[in-house]
Amino acid sequence: AVAVLLTSDAVSLQTGQETVRIASVKPNEWHNLQLRLNLADRTVSGTVGKPGELSSFADKPLSESWSGAIDFAVLESANQNDAALPGIEFDNLGIQEEPIPAVSTDVPGILPTESEPDPAELSKQLQELSALLTDGPFPMTYGMAEGTPHNVRTQLRGEPDKPGDEVPRGFIKALGGGSLPENTPGSGRLELAQWLTQPDNPLTARVMVNRIWQYHFGRGLVRTPNDFGVRGLPPTHPELLDHLGTQFVRSGWSVKTMHRLIMLSATYQQASFPSFPLVPSPFANPDHAETADLYSHFPRRRLSAEEIRDSILAISGELDREPAKEHSFPSPISWGFTQHGPFSAVYEHNKRSVYLMTQRLKRHPFLALFDGPDPNATTADRLGTTVPTQALFFLNDPFVHMKADAWAGRLQAGFPAEAQQIDQAFRMALGRSATDDEQLEAAEFLSACRTELSSIGQNNTDRRALAAFLRSVIGSNEFLHVD
Repeated sequence: AVAVLLTSDAVSLQTGQETVRIASVKPNEWHNLQLRLNLADRTVSGTVGKPGELSSFADKPLSESWSGAIDFAVLESANQNDAALPGIEFDNLGIQEEPIPAVSTDVPGILPTESEPDPAELSKQLQELSALLTDGPFPMTYGMAEGTPHNVRTQLRGEPDKPGDEVPRGFIKALGGGSLPENTPGSGRLELAQWLTQPDNPLTARVMVNRIWQYHFGRGLVRTPNDFGVRGLPPTHPELLDHLGTQFVRSGWSVKTMHRLIMLSATYQQASFPSFPLVPSPFANPDHAETADLYSHFPRRRLSAEEIRDSILAISGELDREPAKEHSFPSPISWGFTQHGPFSAVYEHNKRSVYLMTQRLKRHPFLALFDGPDPNATTADRLGTTVPTQALFFLNDPFVHMKADAWAGRLQAGFPAEAQQIDQAFRMALGRSATDDEQLEAAEFLSACRTELSSIGQNNTDRRALAAFLRSVIGSNEFLHVD
């Protein structure tokens, strides 16, 4: 409705493309601003200043794009004409339909002109307010609140100050949607969900069961999960996709029922090795020449980034299974983040990876290295890249070194013999015992590593050598893939 701009010496009003100076102000002093909105004429009048030094303005036009709802105020610092950013503080903000009383020394928040405030008292009050903001009485939660739902006008050429026709709230007409009923309460999300899940709408069910299938098999029946349109790939098994979608609707949109249906199928329970050559040869069965779209065996897949991290924590014995609490974000009273200096942090802990802090502007380093999701968009299908930096991570990263050392201490505490430590390491990491050749190779590696560590004056060579061997186990293909 109204944009009020503050500089070091003036208060201005922005109306459309014009900025009008309405009053002079003095730094480091309290000022009172009163606005009176005339909803019929769509104008604003008001008073700004302090007792004895008041300035008035009248009948300034309101923003043309304002909907008429008074439901929120925005307070922010913005650089005006390369001036220093002002420190802005609200005290006694009120919105009411009745006229606001005239400014006087009796109004709370207005300091009398005849007496100067005590700096020590003001400092004490500020510290008390700061403590209340950061320490209580309740834990702070960061969230978003919706405004009052209303129809909006189109913005001609995307310009907010060039409103076009009013567009009623509704659903996408290209997909067969219509307008919302009049006097619909709330944001309309409930009505959107009801429209998307109508029994005669097959698209929603197909998209969902395709995602569930992709979760279990590594690839969907439609290889472009985010695009079922003309630019996406057609389903490899359209009849199966329709069957699963129909069963999904009949089950009451039960995801658990769909999981059960897929996982109890013969297709899901196949072995993870092919029963015939995947590369056709002159002697191969011609019926098996095209196997790219066939579910002839359960495909091997690499662990996701979160699974890799959780697995390392689990075998090291340092996985903290307790639910995580909030991160220790900076105090709001010390914030100075801007568009070009945004908040960025990495909070390391031994909790499950689901509790890692994920920023929209910057991915967590571990998730970024192992193809974690892009926080700026929906990630329908993660890439499975294999790059040298991933192998170097298992050799050099402090996280792997610390967890391998903790794992080595865990093995030494439970199994005194070297052969037992090697075999137990294979059991914990790979789910099987070490073969005779693997036992021999591991013993040779440990002996050579201890000798090298001793030659450079390192102590505790047994544990250091075992930790080095365990890092090679963590970085092995067998540990990073699931059959």
